[in-house]
Amino acid sequence: MISHRRKRRILILCMASFVVYAFFNLLAMLLYPGGTASDKDVKGYLFFENFFSDLGMVRTYGGQSNTLSMLLFASALALMGIAFVFFFVILPSYFTATRIERVSSQIGSIGGVLAGVSCIGVAATPWDLYLSAHLIFVYSLSGSFLLSVVFYFVAMLTNGRYPNRYAAVFAVYTIILGAYLCLMFLGPDIDTRKGLAILATGQKIVIYSGMMCWFVQFLGAYGYHKRHSQ
Repeated sequence: MISHRRKRRILILCMASFVVYAFFNLLAMLLYPGGTASDKDVKGYLFFENFFSDLGMVRTYGGQSNTLSMLLFASALALMGIAFVFFFVILPSYFTATRIERVSSQIGSIGGVLAGVSCIGVAATPWDLYLSAHLIFVYSLSGSFLLSVVFYFVAMLTNGRYPNRYAAVFAVYTIILGAYLCLMFLGPDIDTRKGLAILATGQKIVIYSGMMCWFVQFLGAYGYHKRHSQ
């Protein structure tokens, strides 16, 4: 049984982890030497042509060392993975009034914990060294998050005390994430510059919308915890 005080600390650490993640990713982009799948000699990180995973490469497309960017990217992603695991371990405790809430939140948390583990897996498998494993973790991350948001959407709607606006945030993110999954499997060829730009831009949209979604959910859980633990 996790105490109210410890839950509060976990939620604060989740929000702090998000801030560190955003800052480290920005630094990783600034320190990335350069190179894309279509132009290995270009300088710097091209926002609409480089993938996030390019930040985690051991060496760039042109063969340059990418150590600083890789360490920042991997550390940030692993930190967020740990934060998600702890967040989804405590989140079901706020959804206990009905059977639907309990079952939905537990399934949602299984997806959330798997997503956290997948974040750590993505961080630990630079795609230029372990492409197959990296892709497995990437697909697992997207699928697990989709499972989590769908079932927590149900749990939040059936909970009379948890504000419905957080379910609405999940609904919007579900649409964006589902659209990106379709783009991943049915989208254009990554080997063309146009296809690369479309896929890289789509990834930015889903990741930044996801960052906003999860930070809002951290804030929402913290506010709910604060109101109902007094």
